[in-house]
Amino acid sequence: MSEISFGIALLAVMVISALSLVQVVKDDFEFWPPPNAMSWQHKAFRAFFRVFFVCLIVLSVTDFHPGSIGRYLLGAVLLAIGFGFALHWTGFLGWKNAFGEAAGLKTMGPFAVSRNPIYVVSILGMVGWAILAGSWFLSTLLSIWACLYIAAPFLEELWMKENYGEEFVSYAAEVPRFGSPAALTGFILSQLELKVPPLIIVSVCAGVMYWCSRDIQHETVLATSIRAVLVVSAGVIAVLILSAALTAFRKHQTTMNPLDPRQTNSIATLGIYGYTRNPMYLSMFIGLLGWGVFLGQLSATLGLVLYVVAITRLQIIPEERILADKFRDQYMHYCESTGRWINLVR
Repeated sequence: MSEISFGIALLAVMVISALSLVQVVKDDFEFWPPPNAMSWQHKAFRAFFRVFFVCLIVLSVTDFHPGSIGRYLLGAVLLAIGFGFALHWTGFLGWKNAFGEAAGLKTMGPFAVSRNPIYVVSILGMVGWAILAGSWFLSTLLSIWACLYIAAPFLEELWMKENYGEEFVSYAAEVPRFGSPAALTGFILSQLELKVPPLIIVSVCAGVMYWCSRDIQHETVLATSIRAVLVVSAGVIAVLILSAALTAFRKHQTTMNPLDPRQTNSIATLGIYGYTRNPMYLSMFIGLLGWGVFLGQLSATLGLVLYVVAITRLQIIPEERILADKFRDQYMHYCESTGRWINLVR
């Protein structure tokens, strides 16, 4: 079944590639972008691509190779981010534009940092898909698909110049074809701000720590009894800090929803908040630290680094920006007197 699916998918994608190559060498031949939604080019592309995509789904099941939890986690995250943003940005672009109709040149949002952001994040999703399935058949087909996405802009740009003229030429002179990694990463992170629940971030980081401890091992440094004491201590400290934070929130009668800091009606500065501006996130870090000690591998600290970076970029910095705008001098004074993570002396 896997061999048949691979053969059918390969045939479908080679037909698409061949028709695209004919367009390159023959001036009076059009294939991509198709002339219009009713053209044979449009119907042929959709038919062959659907066959190709269905075969990829089949191969994901029939040629799936089991692996570690870390592989599943990494693959799933990349696949979800890549294709999730690809679908979202395709909606922003407009499905008519996506399939070759001149429905207006998009230059804002993700298109302000890359002329082809959908292709870029789709390739990221393909990498995740390949990692998740662990199939050489699937990886080969996804590699061909990625190559098509790298080549497609060179065909599309001729069409863009014909339909949008100087507007596209000026846009192309300012925005890179595929964008810089830093610019695209920054834009993706901005889109994820206050949208990923902190518990999800903690869970992902805990999974990364487990994967690192299994795949990057060394001899255990601390005795089991010492590790047990440290794990229990970390758990107790984390619970105490979290309880103190919840108590302070109740006293201030303000929102505890981390995804909607705009609903905050006062700044918590009493109790534990006199020592740290983010006691809840600090308690999560200490909990993860205890998990790392339990695993007993120094490689697990990579998950701690990932947590600090992710929670700071996706949660803490956006919260600070909103609170600074809402409470202004009051919040700025609080930030000057209290550290983001911890003050040893109040």
